[in-house]
Amino acid sequence: MIRAPRLLPTVVLALVASAGPAAGQSPSASIGAGEVTDRFSKTTRLEANGTFDLTNVTGNVVVTGGAGRDVVIEAIKRVQRPNPNAARNLLQMIDIQVTEQANRIEVRTVVPRPRNFPGSVDYTITVPQDAGVTLRTVSGNIRAANVRGELFKSVSGDIEYNDGAAGDVVTASTVSGNVTVRGLKGRTAQLGTVTGNVRIEDLQADRLAVRAVNGNIDYAGDVARSGRYEFITHSGDIHLMLSGATGFEIQANSFSGNVRSDFPINRSADAEGRRASVTPRGIRGAVGDASAMLVLRAFSGNITIARR
Repeated sequence: MIRAPRLLPTVVLALVASAGPAAGQSPSASIGAGEVTDRFSKTTRLEANGTFDLTNVTGNVVVTGGAGRDVVIEAIKRVQRPNPNAARNLLQMIDIQVTEQANRIEVRTVVPRPRNFPGSVDYTITVPQDAGVTLRTVSGNIRAANVRGELFKSVSGDIEYNDGAAGDVVTASTVSGNVTVRGLKGRTAQLGTVTGNVRIEDLQADRLAVRAVNGNIDYAGDVARSGRYEFITHSGDIHLMLSGATGFEIQANSFSGNVRSDFPINRSADAEGRRASVTPRGIRGAVGDASAMLVLRAFSGNITIARR
């Protein structure tokens, strides 16, 4: 939960009336049909392996990795109100705070209470490709590409992460929305949603944990030798499409759905004496050299492991 400073409305209006436009911000707002907007722009610098951290309340966030060391922050504040004067007053209460310290840049959207403040901020940001990126928003979509992701989190919104690299652990989670990850290279990825689907394509990671409560999980790609991959959903299907270049040990079961694999299961006992088994509700056994580990669990959904 993002807590904004506790300010009395009269104090906020007095401060806004006496202050000029914020640094880097356009001096005037534009007015559309029922909507008033204002633009914010700021360029700063982040040295090698720095950190960029953004927390938003309502609005979409797009972050792209680029060449050079500049961080370019573009934002559009929006307020919709039938009365343009009231909308302008509310618009000026939205504060974008940019803090620079120790090779770290923090951006915060600050709005006055109550929680249903009728304003939003959409961000479009460019950062150096090697920057560690953390993005949080309460209501809005997050889209990141070509950056070193660390944390992407939304309460209500989709998360899309393309062609990223994670040095250690990258986490992407939303309560209500879809999570899509393509072309990620890293050690560990943790992906989850409560209401929504998770889709992963061409992942290169040693560890993957995927959780969905009400949604499907789709994985297309390969697995790494000695890697561990865990897919768990309560109400939804799990569908894996694997190239088959790497063998794996598999433990897959569904309480009320069907489990199927296109790969032949080695039915001999493993090193601990456990016999392989293949039933309509579960599969336990090895494929090829069993160098990777796959764990799949569904309560009311089907599980399919197919060839890509």
